[in-house]
Amino acid sequence: MRIDPAMLASLPLELQVEISENLFRKDWTPSEIDALRRCCEAVLKAQAKSNQATAGPSSGRGVKRNGAGKFPEPVKGQVRDKVGAFAGVSGRTVEKIAAVVDAAKAEPDKYGRLLGDMDRTGRVNGVYRRLRNAQQAERIRAEVPLMPGNGPYRVGTGDPAWPYEIRDQDSSHRGVRPYPSMSIEQICALDVASLMAKDAIFFLWVPNFHLVQGVAATVLRAWGFEPKTLVTWVKNRAGNGDWLRSQTEQAVMATRGKPVVTLTNQTTVLHAPVRGHSVKPVEFYALVESLCPAPRYCELFSRGYRHSERWDLHGDEANGRFRPPSPSEESAA
Repeated sequence: MRIDPAMLASLPLELQVEISENLFRKDWTPSEIDALRRCCEAVLKAQAKSNQATAGPSSGRGVKRNGAGKFPEPVKGQVRDKVGAFAGVSGRTVEKIAAVVDAAKAEPDKYGRLLGDMDRTGRVNGVYRRLRNAQQAERIRAEVPLMPGNGPYRVGTGDPAWPYEIRDQDSSHRGVRPYPSMSIEQICALDVASLMAKDAIFFLWVPNFHLVQGVAATVLRAWGFEPKTLVTWVKNRAGNGDWLRSQTEQAVMATRGKPVVTLTNQTTVLHAPVRGHSVKPVEFYALVESLCPAPRYCELFSRGYRHSERWDLHGDEANGRFRPPSPSEESAA
């Protein structure tokens, strides 16, 4: 590693010795870079106090310091940039390393693994993004909703009473619905947009028939959302169908604005048993909560199951029970 001699000479003697001892060694890990930064700041802080004691409130270079011996951001920036130059990284990277190290020391159970990943791979930017995303998710989960019970919600889901004309006109069809349906125009006209936050995620359950017809995208865009991907519920047994008996159901994941997700091992496939007509799997709600941080969640067109106290139910059948379906309900067709 080559170091500008003039830059090295501009530092206090203690730092010159510390850095010189490390010039001819393997590349520094991010943790070691941060340790150097802390050492530099400690030495310069002590120097600032010494200068203040002998020269008054400002140093010979015109850098003002307060009574606590602290120095302003420009001086901290100089430390950051010099440490970065010695370590072969940018000053901004030094800041990111410091943020990861500080978080890991403050909450090792939550963020210690990030620090380990950073040192093991030497990659800073990706780990820093994961840290900021996790911290933002924590803040979101701790928010107090502006209108409890009415939104605005960061995360919502719903299964409208989809029309299916070839079934609705003939009660002998195996797939006839036991409830009145809505037209696509009526579903599109629902004021879902005002119920959701500006940065939000919505999971729209949709039958396979309407999915292949492109209806789900039409509805979501009418509500102000853009479709992104699918969650496919693979059921333990087949149900009704026209060309094939259906054993899957889809939830289109759509977004608006810039919502936050905490992606770990969640996938687009959800294996869960059928627990009754139109009853969504308990596993789906758990997936939503793990992936999408929110202080509260909403379910439109609720069939009555309330997964946790964080869920607000909207719909004619929203009775708000807190328990999962019983074994008898799980065995219901």
